Amino acid sequence: MAPSRSNRVRPSEVAADTKKNFIPLVKKSYGNMFPPYSHLYRQPITQLTIQRRKPSTHPPRFRIEVGDPVMKALSYASSDSHTSKAIGEPLIRIPFICAANERRAGGDWETGCVGYEEKLCRRSNLSATLNTPWPSSSGASNYPIPSQGGILSDFVIVCRGPHGLYERLKSWYDLPVVSVPPTRRPKLKDGGMKYSFVEEREMTRDKLRGALRICLYNGYDRVVIGDFGLGNGYRNPPQELAELWRDVFLFDPDLRGQFAYVVFVFEDSVQSTTRHILHEIAKKEHGSKGKSRGSSSSSSSSFSSSSRSHGSVPTDRQIFEHVFSTAEIDRVLRQPDPRYGLGMITS
Repeated sequence: MAPSRSNRVRPSEVAADTKKNFIPLVKKSYGNMFPPYSHLYRQPITQLTIQRRKPSTHPPRFRIEVGDPVMKALSYASSDSHTSKAIGEPLIRIPFICAANERRAGGDWETGCVGYEEKLCRRSNLSATLNTPWPSSSGASNYPIPSQGGILSDFVIVCRGPHGLYERLKSWYDLPVVSVPPTRRPKLKDGGMKYSFVEEREMTRDKLRGALRICLYNGYDRVVIGDFGLGNGYRNPPQELAELWRDVFLFDPDLRGQFAYVVFVFEDSVQSTTRHILHEIAKKEHGSKGKSRGSSSSSSSSFSSSSRSHGSVPTDRQIFEHVFSTAEIDRVLRQPDPRYGLGMITS
């Protein structure tokens, strides 16, 4: 149930408290235990050499869930750590791949903006870590993030619960965050179903590959991913984006078989990027027809009819559930992949 208006807090007030009180406290009292620094990888695809830890090419387990991505990552890490400790192994930490503002740390997190990175910055010291390269780093700033680059903040301390209530947590938690800027509102074709330009599609693929390489390079073989590149702010075609994720996990020579599991977590179970895309197309058609006909009533009727026809579009969650279903994974693995010339029957 959504919190009532009386229980809601102002995001800007939470941000002010985080900036004034929480971030300085973490830096002063816990900086040695949880270094508040980050590392920018400008070209992770060419910069990072991935050592294969597993000879198998078997795909990871894929899960599609609804909830808060960071809380899911922390929950999975806690559960896996319990199992690991029982057999004398170290704690498990699970990174969250976060859609990032490429120009400044956390984007407009100090105002009321509701992108996930902004919301997470209000709940944690992420903005400070993003803004602070490791002292040994050669760069004075991590920004702007290169188009294929990403930032690893290895020790982000979370002190509040999800957006809405921003409740103070009884205990603080830490997790790694990999911040990568998604492709923003690419040109689309085929009724908004596909990227218009191969270059934008491949750039998006490289962003996904780069984020995952950062994870593996730093020893993380499980990952939580939110609605990266989706929603009205980014409008990547969800079917094709899901297939890009799938292709990278299944077929990339350096990545395939190296992840134990992947969890895609959707904050909003009914979010439909397809609906946003189709609505934008309908608006443009409405404007075009209005100019050509010179009749506001007829074009308004056309726009209304077009909007109603989009009532049954799938949600992002439904698309990912289909693309990553066991049946679909098995089907894809049994097809030869022309890009890499690899047989897809896994070992």
